[in-house]
Amino acid sequence: MVLNIKFKLNSINKILKDHELQEDGKVNEFLRDTVYRLSEPYTPNDNGILYKQVVYPNNHSIKYTVPYAHYMYKGKVAVGSSRPKGIKRVISNQPLKYQGAPKRGAEWDKRMMNDRRKDVIRDIQNYIKGGGK
Repeated sequence: MVLNIKFKLNSINKILKDHELQEDGKVNEFLRDTVYRLSEPYTPNDNGILYKQVVYPNNHSIKYTVPYAHYMYKGKVAVGSSRPKGIKRVISNQPLKYQGAPKRGAEWDKRMMNDRRKDVIRDIQNYIKGGGK
């Protein structure tokens, strides 16, 4: 006796969408928010504005909106004047000195992930297991 079984699997895209795992799904939004929250102690903080001035272009990106964010992230002194308008500053080779260093400093997201990767993974797993809550 031969038993023939046929079944149809959902597409990968459908499975990802059903579980909110697509690029702009709820899981990526939760991951973005978790990375942002856990990065706070690593983000340069002279007056708190850098950390607070963000926008979310999508569910998987954070954009720091203060004019000096790029230089702070790179960790190098910016040279040149932002005046007159249209003249851009250039990143030098001189390192910035951060208040709260060595924890606060350049490339804060990468340094946070090196230190807290397991926490991020655990939070994402708990979020998925909890049905997105």
